[in-house]
Amino acid sequence: MGFWILFRHPQKNGRGENVILIIAVIMAVLVLYGENKYFQEHWKKGLSVSLHFCQKGVNAGERCLLEETICNEKRMPLPSLQVKFKTSAAFLFEQDGNASVTDYYYRTDLFAAGGRRRITRTLEFIPSRRGFYELDSFDVLAKDFLYTTTCSERRENKTCLYVYPYKRDVSRFDILYRRMQGEQLARRTLEEDPFAFRGMREYRPTDSMRRINWKSTAKSGKLLVNMYESSYDQEICILLDGRCRNEGHKREMQEMAISLASSVAADLLQKGIPVSLCSNMTDVLTGKQIDCPAGNTRQHLNLVDRQLALADAENLLGSLEALWKKLEEHGSSRKCYLIITPEETQELYCLAEEKKTQGEAVYGIVLCREGEAGQPKDGFMYWEV
Repeated sequence: MGFWILFRHPQKNGRGENVILIIAVIMAVLVLYGENKYFQEHWKKGLSVSLHFCQKGVNAGERCLLEETICNEKRMPLPSLQVKFKTSAAFLFEQDGNASVTDYYYRTDLFAAGGRRRITRTLEFIPSRRGFYELDSFDVLAKDFLYTTTCSERRENKTCLYVYPYKRDVSRFDILYRRMQGEQLARRTLEEDPFAFRGMREYRPTDSMRRINWKSTAKSGKLLVNMYESSYDQEICILLDGRCRNEGHKREMQEMAISLASSVAADLLQKGIPVSLCSNMTDVLTGKQIDCPAGNTRQHLNLVDRQLALADAENLLGSLEALWKKLEEHGSSRKCYLIITPEETQELYCLAEEKKTQGEAVYGIVLCREGEAGQPKDGFMYWEV
């Protein structure tokens, strides 16, 4: 009844109206302050946010997934939760959302996280450039229930992605592989170790009489010959050179050399040939020389690709010739080398000829600009970029 009189005859109750308005304002301020205070103290309790790449390694140009996970374990809902992060501009996302691209790709994703709720969102993207990428932090922003206050926090994050080099069609090098394999087969038969006994087999007309095991022949009644392990290392060592004097196309040539090294390694491993990798490029994480031991399994290709993903072509440790000589000084048993270089030098050819005269097998792939290929040296082929 009092309220009715107040609003019915405001001219007679001006003082009462002012009191009510003041009380209403005070109540609103107290509610707003209490809501803000409560939200600021409790918004991040029980809230976990994580971003991680679903794959550890992927080839450049292939689809990859980035997963965002929001877990709100408390009863209090979060009506507006934003996750802001930046990644490499080389990542091409399919769902742009609220994003901008400068030197980095900046993205903002909006969530409404109810109480005791878990949300998972998967973002598809294509890495367009090989390398090693980390997503080490992101920002979380939350608005209160009345959208008057924004709380924020930067959180650490640990996830990384190895983007392997593009795989090229290297079928044109099959003729080079056949020469390498033929030379390896010849060397294996010529360089057997007489102290590494492997077993026996029946005599063939092409076998030397000195290989006949007369004692076993007498017992079995048929000619048997000894077999020995080869002292020749079947491994093919890929020597990757990072030098390039063509400043206008340096980056392109270096990346193509890295891509070819990865593609050739994959092709050789598929054929069951053990492959090792050595380069004058450095590791972006350790600063050490790129060096991958020999192996012939599918997992070994991942190891080679991971090394190439980390390769820093801007920081080189000397020339390829110096690296090659260093391998010899350390007693390397590798006897078949495949050189991949964007820098054709006479010094390299001279060293290759010197190694050949020492009984080692040397082959090479030389990168050049289109139309600039010259007459290839023996055992070398050109790849026009």
